[in-house]
Amino acid sequence: MTTADASSTRGFTPKGHATRDRILRAAADVLLQGGLSTFSLDKVRQAASVSGSQLDHYFHDRQDLIRSVVARQIDGVLDFHRQPKLGGLDTFEEWEAWADLNVRYLRRIGYRGTTTYHVLAGQLAKSDDDMRRTFADGYGRWVNLLEDSFHRMRSSGALVKSADPRRLAWTVVALHQGAGVLAFTYRRDWPLVEVTRAVVNYVRLFARDPEERAPRRARRSRPRPRVARPSSSPEAPFTRKGLATRARIVEGAAELFLERGVTGTSLDDVRQSVGVSGSQISHYFADKRDLVRQVIAARAAFVVDFHRQPQLNGLDDLSSLRRWADLCWAQAGDNYLRNGCVFGSLSGELLESDDDVLDDLAAGYDEWLALFRAGLSAMAGRGELTSEVDPDHLAVALVAAHQGGTLLTHITGSAEPFTAAVDAVLEYVASFTPSSTRGSAPATPRRSSALR
Repeated sequence: MTTADASSTRGFTPKGHATRDRILRAAADVLLQGGLSTFSLDKVRQAASVSGSQLDHYFHDRQDLIRSVVARQIDGVLDFHRQPKLGGLDTFEEWEAWADLNVRYLRRIGYRGTTTYHVLAGQLAKSDDDMRRTFADGYGRWVNLLEDSFHRMRSSGALVKSADPRRLAWTVVALHQGAGVLAFTYRRDWPLVEVTRAVVNYVRLFARDPEERAPRRARRSRPRPRVARPSSSPEAPFTRKGLATRARIVEGAAELFLERGVTGTSLDDVRQSVGVSGSQISHYFADKRDLVRQVIAARAAFVVDFHRQPQLNGLDDLSSLRRWADLCWAQAGDNYLRNGCVFGSLSGELLESDDDVLDDLAAGYDEWLALFRAGLSAMAGRGELTSEVDPDHLAVALVAAHQGGTLLTHITGSAEPFTAAVDAVLEYVASFTPSSTRGSAPATPRRSSALR
């Protein structure tokens, strides 16, 4: 089932369209507040102030209503890209406007309570295969729209003939969605500011006119405060055996959250999976929220350990960054396809959580960003990157490429989004090396055997 199968709007009167839209807005709010686990037609009926017969008139069943909410949201995304201020996204000036309008839109809607496409995808995509395919169909429509724009730019001579419109389109969508996850996690606009700038600068690398290839600096974003990881609960004086049991529960919960989602996993599911009693769960964790925060901490530590593997050499040269991309796919590619990123899938599902949970996630991203920043700063210090480079900017682009790429790879069941986004940012980093020339567009991406 795809978004095209959602109930048709044909044949409704203007009043009927208004009623249907009111139901969809109410349904989106109900989904946002409680996810699928608490979603019911009765809640939607009450929130929209309609009767059960009206719901039945506009939507076949619960699933049809949910799919219609998703379809309505991707229609909004496409309308944003079709607005007159963006023309046809056929020129670099229009892409500059796209970056600016994305940030303005984020500042207008805020970081909670809005059913953006990435928030819905994070919350709902793991509910069942039909829902995942519905989101995949929406992403496909978005990519097709941008692919057409890049085809027009190439045909008009704005882009070099070697530019691949489809890969550019996947890169834009994946990086945009990764930036959205980061921005909503931090509740700040700077991830979107930096990533949309990276997107437009990357597209500029394919400009036929060499003067258009010069990177533009990001507009000033709002101050970025450092995130201190809060303690989810005081550490009890557990015995060594107790600590081992606690760690086993956390790991078991983490695996269930990855496979089923947080909302799709109960404490009883964890108890049965790990083989512990309810009293043991209660002994080690105050409640499910406490367990979730411990899982976040464990997954953040896992991500840091992955990036500190000796073969990655501190991520401080282009070879090690390319090796990072190779290892991501070689060691976790199958998991990306099945479930997404072990950390990013948590973030995507928990974007409507309270500040403490979001601060846990943001602190994890801070550690991740710091690893890339340190490596890039070392490169700059040795003169391997030009003086105009900003390690923070490139670090955010790398993490966003991974997070958006893994999100879309899971939803679409294809490696294409991940490889397009990660390859693009690696090319973008390489464009800041002294040996790089802005007078020529990037060559074919240097793809490793692991990503082919």
